[in-house]
Amino acid sequence: MSKIYIPAWHYRAPGLVQRVWGWSPIEEMVLLTLDATPGTIDELVSSLKIPRQVAASTVARLMQFGLIEVRMAPRPVLSTNIVGREFIRSGRALPERSAEREIGISVIYEKVGESVFRYRDVDTISVGRLPAAGKIVAFPVGPAETDYSMMQRVTEFMSGMLRPGEWLRGIQANSSYLERKFLEIDLNDVKDGMSPPGASEKLIEALRSTIRTGILPKAASSASEEPATISTEVCPDQIVVGSLQQLERFEQIVKAATSHVFVLSTFVASQNDERCKENRDRLWRALDDACQRGVKCHLFFGTSIDVPKHTAAMHELGERLSAIRRTRGYVLAHRDSVDSHAKFLVADDGKGGAIVSMGSCNWLSSPFSAVEVSVELTEANAAGAAMDVMHSIIAKISTAGQSIEALQFMAAELRRNRSRLSTSTPSPGSVRTAMRILHASDHNRLLRIAAHDAKTRFICCTNRVGANMVPALFDPAEVAGQRLDEVMIYYSRRGGPVKRSHVAEHRKRMQGQVDLHGVPEPQLHAKFLAWDNDQIVVSSLNWGSQSADTDNPMDEIGLFLEGPGLATTLLEKFQSAIRRVTQENLGN
Repeated sequence: MSKIYIPAWHYRAPGLVQRVWGWSPIEEMVLLTLDATPGTIDELVSSLKIPRQVAASTVARLMQFGLIEVRMAPRPVLSTNIVGREFIRSGRALPERSAEREIGISVIYEKVGESVFRYRDVDTISVGRLPAAGKIVAFPVGPAETDYSMMQRVTEFMSGMLRPGEWLRGIQANSSYLERKFLEIDLNDVKDGMSPPGASEKLIEALRSTIRTGILPKAASSASEEPATISTEVCPDQIVVGSLQQLERFEQIVKAATSHVFVLSTFVASQNDERCKENRDRLWRALDDACQRGVKCHLFFGTSIDVPKHTAAMHELGERLSAIRRTRGYVLAHRDSVDSHAKFLVADDGKGGAIVSMGSCNWLSSPFSAVEVSVELTEANAAGAAMDVMHSIIAKISTAGQSIEALQFMAAELRRNRSRLSTSTPSPGSVRTAMRILHASDHNRLLRIAAHDAKTRFICCTNRVGANMVPALFDPAEVAGQRLDEVMIYYSRRGGPVKRSHVAEHRKRMQGQVDLHGVPEPQLHAKFLAWDNDQIVVSSLNWGSQSADTDNPMDEIGLFLEGPGLATTLLEKFQSAIRRVTQENLGN
């Protein structure tokens, strides 16, 4: 038998392709002429020596994009309007023009050489119609492909197949189809030098090896990869430390948004929760105002504890925000848990960019009275990577298709504009920073590396210390304390079976090596790690009480940032926030 059957996935979905083009020299010349000397189309034809049809169509396009207007006095003339004049005098590029079309995407992704083929270019067979015997390669053990993993492959595959000026803006996951199949290849064709168009070198070599040896190739497993390092810019202002500071930034970020706001909070407060009600009402009003402006608000929660309670609270919140008729349809309050302790705030910035806030703040339940730490990402590469992580977290909810698609399109737009954004002048005070996004199991490994590699100091803040505090946090801190003079652990609460006496025993045992600071007021809800002057991790993980869930890499998400003075900046803000929140709470 000359045929071999290779495990594959058939993915089919509608895609949205956008064609973008700039402005021609004629259009720019007409705009500049009308700005300098307003006039009629006939006067344009005369002064620029261009055909009247060209002048008329150019004027129509400029008017369509709101760059010129008709002035009626003292005589009717064409002239640049306020927007057009601002573009010219500010030196900004004119707004791009775009058109969209929908295409059908149907591809096969095979698991031996990890090639992607157009469905019509290859032969496939369904799992149920495989021959009883033959050269059949089994599917690999491990997680199955998902809409999200296939979308990434399709985006890369389609990049070289579109017309000039086009790019794949997104895939409509609501209408997607994903099925296991087998790719059918005739080994005689491969022996004669013919292989499916687009086959990878890895697949071709595997098939040739099978021809020579008769041994079937093995399917590639979905191996986990080390988190990629991203080069970005971070300003001190992007490290937000405090309680009310988080609320103020939420209000500012949501107020600036013009299209979408995404919020992921571990918990959701009930509408009758009276704790710091004034603060929470400020957050609800910010979301309500956004909905009334036509901004879509996508709300998620992540806890797996007491899910019905938080489902009910999310329903109450959705009803509250949708109470005014004109805001209905702008609130997508999802009532299924995403099973993640991560906290996200994502929004467009109203200027063609986006902002992502990640850290310790439970936006939809916090009374904003505890010390929190979050990091805001605005540079395109960094923000886009963070949006990809949130996409992976919320993708498990089958009813969240509209939100998933909106986030995907938003990230795609941001990446498309990354050249323009990344080459812009860095903000004053920003520092070049290496960033990595940490998944659940990455945290403990990095903490131990930091404990061994730190040269001057090792500082950790956790909301709780719990049953695993010794192996998870105290042991690595003692390793650092054997070499360093400044090793500190901050915490506010005890969890599980841990009593005050247990913590006191460890404080005494580690005396001289590790300073263990219990800070009951103000409560420390921040979760961070800082060592030396330049390295920090801001996370959702309670370092002293939680263990990483190896079966759910999205259970905890953190940001590792390395840049000049970042640890110093964070620690200074942290100490200042403790003093400030103490005074605020005493005042209340």
